[in-house]
Amino acid sequence: MLKMFYIRRFQKTHTTLKLLIMHKKNALKIFLFVAIATIFACSSSEDNNGDGGNGGNDGPTSLIVTASSLFVDFGTEVTFTVKTNEGTIVTGEAIVLVNGSPITGNAYNSPDTGEYAVTATYEALTSSAITVNVIPVLESISIETANAVYNLGDRVEYLVVGTDNNGGTTTLTSASTIFVENAESVTGNIIIPGVTGTIEAYATFNEFTSDAITVTIEDNASTPGSFTKKALIEDYTGTWCGWCPRVSYGIEQVEAATENAVVVAVHAGDVMSTSYGNQLIGTYNPSGSYPTAIINRTSEWNYPEPSNVAQVTNLATGTLGTGVAINSAVKGSNLSFIVSAGFAENMPGTKLVVLLLEDGLTYDQDNYTDYYNGVDVLEDFVHDNVLRYSFTSVLGDAIPGGETVANNTYHAKYDYEIPANIFENAANVEIVAMLVSSNNQLINVNSINVGSFADFN
Repeated sequence: MLKMFYIRRFQKTHTTLKLLIMHKKNALKIFLFVAIATIFACSSSEDNNGDGGNGGNDGPTSLIVTASSLFVDFGTEVTFTVKTNEGTIVTGEAIVLVNGSPITGNAYNSPDTGEYAVTATYEALTSSAITVNVIPVLESISIETANAVYNLGDRVEYLVVGTDNNGGTTTLTSASTIFVENAESVTGNIIIPGVTGTIEAYATFNEFTSDAITVTIEDNASTPGSFTKKALIEDYTGTWCGWCPRVSYGIEQVEAATENAVVVAVHAGDVMSTSYGNQLIGTYNPSGSYPTAIINRTSEWNYPEPSNVAQVTNLATGTLGTGVAINSAVKGSNLSFIVSAGFAENMPGTKLVVLLLEDGLTYDQDNYTDYYNGVDVLEDFVHDNVLRYSFTSVLGDAIPGGETVANNTYHAKYDYEIPANIFENAANVEIVAMLVSSNNQLINVNSINVGSFADFN
């Protein structure tokens, strides 16, 4: 009985498997039939669609024109390439039009500068337009000055102008090199003559060289009859001096009240001290009292200085019979300047002092005062008007007696390469020129930032 059960069960199971296999085979046949039918249907549909895709074998539908460059110098040939939207180059068969007029071939050299619209045609197709810019080409340069004659004390400023093929002009001064008396100008396009006579100059720009021009330097300028009176503060100070910010604050009040006060900061005992400052200290602050501020090399600024601003400003009003003008040019570290001392009256014994100062030096400053919010140490305090160098004795060099007479102007010319080991920033240098009497008291003073000009008044 048991044996018969297994035989029957096996037969039943075998029959079920056989039916399942037959079912799967039929399903596969049906799937394959449907897939093949679909492929044929799609193929038949595409074959019957004469307008589908890109037109089949009907050819290109659009045209593209390109240029070898969209910006070309005048006199330079530009070439064009024409392609279909299928990528086929048809330049040889196409017609290129510039501003609507056909050209011969695919190369074009414009007779004028300007913008040109370029299109191309091929069979029944026309491209979109592209714009080619033909740029004017420089043909020559020239060098100019505002005047043909200058006086000592003036600056001569050169202008370099380029002329293109259209007659247009462009200022090229900043990109040009100026040669004065066959030597490159170390101060660029501005020079400060120091003697009378003629000066010849020319300019270069890339491969171009200008014709030379000549200017004449005379000493015929009239001397003013009066001069603006200015005051001098010499501030004896140091970063270690906790009471010195009181004077610094007072100086700020003076500078806010008048433009006619000149400040010289003479440092002692810190990194800004100099041998020139030590000489002044020996003369005007021999006791070593800090802070001390001397006005006009004559009297001490009364304590508390911020409350006695009028002591300075009262000395910076009105006019005098003697004054100072300064004119300068600078390029990089190369400085050239001329100091002019004008005399409307006889001033025998007058001496000239010429100093260089520097602004914007940052060092910590001790502070015992209530100024600057009463902070004990003023971190990165900005020190301005710091004495760095003297071209003359700090007490003055004598001006020749024949020059200090009425209606005369005396000139002193200086050329100087600002040393990096003394000055932190050549752009922050200031020139101070003062006239002092034989007893070392101030007569008048003036100052400028390098590269600028200050006349007598």
